[in-house]
Order: sequence, then C-alpha cells, then structure tokens
Amino acid sequence: MNKIIILIATIFSINIYSQEIETENWITDLNFLKSELPKKHKNLFFKISKNEFENEIEKIITQLDKDTDIETSIKLHQLIAKIGDSHTTLSTSHITSKRKIIPLDFMWFKEGLFISGTTKENYEILDKKILSINGFKTKTIIDSLKTLNVSENIALINTNSSRLLESNVLLKYFGFSKPNDSIYNLELSDINGNISHYKLMEVENDMNFKRNKTFIKINTEKPFYRNGSGKSFKEEYFPNEKIYFIQYNKCISRETIEKYGDKETAYKYPSFNEFEEKVLKTIETSEIDKLIFDMRFNSGGSSYLAENLIDKIAANKKLNKKGKLFVVVGNDTFSSAIFNTIYFKDKTNAIIIGEETGGKPNHYGFVKSFTLPYSEIKVRYSSEFWKLTDDNDVSIIPDIKIENSYNDYKNGIDPVFEYVKKN
Repeated sequence: MNKIIILIATIFSINIYSQEIETENWITDLNFLKSELPKKHKNLFFKISKNEFENEIEKIITQLDKDTDIETSIKLHQLIAKIGDSHTTLSTSHITSKRKIIPLDFMWFKEGLFISGTTKENYEILDKKILSINGFKTKTIIDSLKTLNVSENIALINTNSSRLLESNVLLKYFGFSKPNDSIYNLELSDINGNISHYKLMEVENDMNFKRNKTFIKINTEKPFYRNGSGKSFKEEYFPNEKIYFIQYNKCISRETIEKYGDKETAYKYPSFNEFEEKVLKTIETSEIDKLIFDMRFNSGGSSYLAENLIDKIAANKKLNKKGKLFVVVGNDTFSSAIFNTIYFKDKTNAIIIGEETGGKPNHYGFVKSFTLPYSEIKVRYSSEFWKLTDDNDVSIIPDIKIENSYNDYKNGIDPVFEYVKKN
C-alpha cells in the first residue's frame, strides 16, 4: 500500500498590497473550491459541516471587493484549518513575490520561545526569549496564529507558530501592529530573567538578507543529532558507550523517488538500501549495548521505506529488549514518521522517548492536489484515512518525556543521548 504522505508547511507572503486578481476570478476560484474539494477529499466534513464550509466561502466572497489578495488568502487558510485535517493545506506564497519580513527565526525550548536567528546588525537579540511584540504577549499572538493551521496538539501549535511569528503581514492582519509599521518593539528576556527592550526594523526578504543572517552559536561541538541534521539519514557508533545512534530525518530516498517521483532526479537522493546495509553490518559486527532510532525531525515521506530495517531490528533478540532499544520522537515527527513510530510500538519492545509528536496516530493522508484556475493556489488534500490505533489520541505521547532545554542546546548536550547513556 502506498503510504506517501507529505507535510506541506504553510507559508505566507509578508507584504499586504492592493488586490491584483479580479473579483469575478476569485469568485470562480472559490466556487471551484466549494465544488471540488468535497468531491476529492476522503471525508471533508468529518469535523466542519457542509453548511459551515459553504457559508464560510460565501462570507469570503462578500468581502472580496474590500480585501486584498493576501487578506483573502489568509481567510482561506483559516477556513481550511477548520476542516481539521493537517494534511489538507493551501500553497499561497506565489501571490506576492516581493515581500518584507521581520528578521527573526525562533526555536522552542522548555523554557519558552527563543530568538535563534536574525541579521548580523541585530546579533544582540540572539539567545533571548521573546515575551511580547508591540506590547502584545507572545501567547496572545500565537492564539491568533493558530487559527491558520490545524491546532490539534501543542506540538503542531509550537511548530507552526515559530514559523509564522516572523510575518509582519500576519501581525498587521490580526491587529498586533499598524498597517504602516516597519519597526517592531520587542520585549525580551535572557535565560536568567533579565528583561530588555529592542526596536527591530523589517527588511526585504532577498538574497542580501539571506547572506546577512546569523544564528545562535553553541559553546562547544554540536552533538550528533544536531550535526548534519539536514541529512535524510545518518548513523554513528559510539564505542565508549556502546551505543549505536541512527537518525532518520526523512522518509525519502533514491528508491522512493524512483518509484513515486521524478525518476530523472532520483540520483540526487541518498540510497536507503545502501544505508540499511551499512546499519545491519554495524549491528552484526559491533558490540552494541543500546540502539537509538531518532525520528524527532522526521516530517514524513514514504513510511514503507524503513519497515524492513525495523523488522530486522525487531528480530535481533539482543537489542529488542526493554532498556536496549529507544525510539526518539518530537514536535516535528509527523505523517509517515508516525507510521514508523507505531510500527516500532507494535513490532518491538522499544521505549519511546522525547517530546509529543505533531502528527496524530489516526489521520487523513495520502496527499493529492489540484490548482485553482485564476489565483493558481495549489490545494493539497487527503485521499485516504489511516487508522493505526484503537484510540483517538491527538499525539503520540512518549513513554519518557525528555524536553530540550536552552542550556542543553547552548552546551552541545543531547538530553536524549544522556538519558540513554545513564539508564
């Protein structure tokens, strides 16, 4: 069974401007959406009613003459979020190609939301916890931002809010800044609770901005799970601890692209078959006391990819024991990585550790798409429903909760590795 499920991040353009798509064309698109999405989605009205869905579209239509294209797009995102399916999304970033942003990147730690990136001239706000913007508490802003995405668990709220909080157009849309504002008043705190204030100016989101970015620096060498975390999959044997660490960041490989994607580009992707062969050889030839299978950054792809490897690990009587096998999940664990986590739970004696997942065990998926004719908004929708457990939990809660702290990150410590090493 094909289980490719793709997590599509919702991306908003950042500069409100006058409407460019004609009202009658928007009306055509919205009526097309009203007609086609219920026909194509596996079960569009499992949460929102048909009447509510159609009434919300009619409300958007009545506001077209006064709304900008971006405002219309935001309202559409809010409508799609009400459907309650985190795999059904819109792609609207093309509607504005020129945009400005607030130069901020964020990371969640157990202490709160910290500034992890900005421009070099604003370096002094790095490592600071953000408390408010323009006098509005961060929680108040996030409460508005979470209407733009399905917010069925805290992990999804954290992941999405950290991506959207930099958007000046969203701050303006929700009334957290004025339409002509270009400077934002930040209230900040360091890790010791010392409060400071900073005025931050929005910038053009261009190549110059990307070259001028700077990020949180750690005080030592990056731990294994952070070093090269952009790789699809990687592994390392730690002989002193006798721990074998496998990190599985993407359910995508040369083999999945050859089977389901553009075959001509498959060579650009790493081979999971080769990786699996290396992993199994290491397990066979090394003295391994504990094995860590890390999916805390894995947002999906094709779940079948890792199933054979999981089966082989399950068959290893030495490793498939409580206290020997650990599966790591986190806020970014989603979609096909949820399949693999459940597969581990069903097939092995693994202890699940880390933070709760963004993805639900039972969920809609197997994403397909169509495009609205005039706005060219791409609509991605679920064509199947996956029931993986008898419960209707909104997340996978780990057996052992291990949160990432600011001090651990700064000092290059992986709390997961430290827990496995000591237990």
